[in-house]
Parts: sequence; structure tokens; C-alpha cells
Amino acid sequence: MINVRRYLTEEEENSVIVAALKTVISGDHNDTSPSPVIPLFEHPMEVCHVCKIEGCLGCNYFGPNAAAPPKRKRKRQYRGVRQRQWGTWAAEIRDPWKKVRVWLGTFRTAEQAARAYDRAAIHFRGDKAKTNFPETDYHRPPVKAEEEECRKPDRSS
Repeated sequence: MINVRRYLTEEEENSVIVAALKTVISGDHNDTSPSPVIPLFEHPMEVCHVCKIEGCLGCNYFGPNAAAPPKRKRKRQYRGVRQRQWGTWAAEIRDPWKKVRVWLGTFRTAEQAARAYDRAAIHFRGDKAKTNFPETDYHRPPVKAEEEECRKPDRSS
């Protein structure tokens, strides 16, 4: 058995759509009036060049431009950080008590600006702060004065 397909003309397609819409709008789904029957199988079905399926309707239906646009790689966006037109990075945060923006400064890299934001966020919000980097980076155990002196370079030499 050879399958044959004939595509609808624009006029035939519109008449089918209008008939379906009339049925839906009227709410009469048990309509006994004859609906236009259009033979769809007259020509042999072709094998799709893309998916190799006989009678495929999807692969060539949309042009090559209809595919999803390639995703751009976004630079890592840090919370509270933005890049200035000339390339430096600015950091700011909102003070939750005074309801104003606090300027944290400009930085050479986005990571430096993000770390400044994180320190300010921890200062304002404590453990509830949303940071760009893990909070463990900012919570170091207190250093004893003796250990601090041992770490200082010896200037006598």
C-alpha cells in the first residue's frame, strides 16, 4: 500500500479552521451537518531528508532561522556589582536600616567588587546575608596576639 499526501491549499485550510471554530463557539459538538471532507492522500509520501521519516511534517516546516538562537555566554554576574562603561567594576549595597544605597567603591575586577559587597552584606545582615561567595571565606577564627607577632617578618636582619 502506497501512502499518498496532498497538502491543503490556503483556502481549504481556512475553511477547515472556520468550520472548527464555528463548532467550538456554538457549543454544538454533536453537529450532524456534513463537514467538508478534504482528501489528504493523493501523492506518494516523501521521505524527510533530515529525520528520514516517511511523511514527516516537522523538520522542514520551520526554516533554519526558526531554531533557538545560540546562547551567549554571560559573564558571571555578582550580586551588588556592575561594570562601568570604561571597564571598572562598581559595588554598592542597600542599607536595610537607613533605606539608602551605600557606595562600596570601584574595583579593577568583578571578584574584588563582589567580595566588598559580601563583607558589607555580612555587616548589615549577619548570618542571613546573601553573598556571592561562601560565608566561610569571611569568617576566620580570631588570631591571638602571640600568633600575630610570629607571622610578622623580622625587620632586624
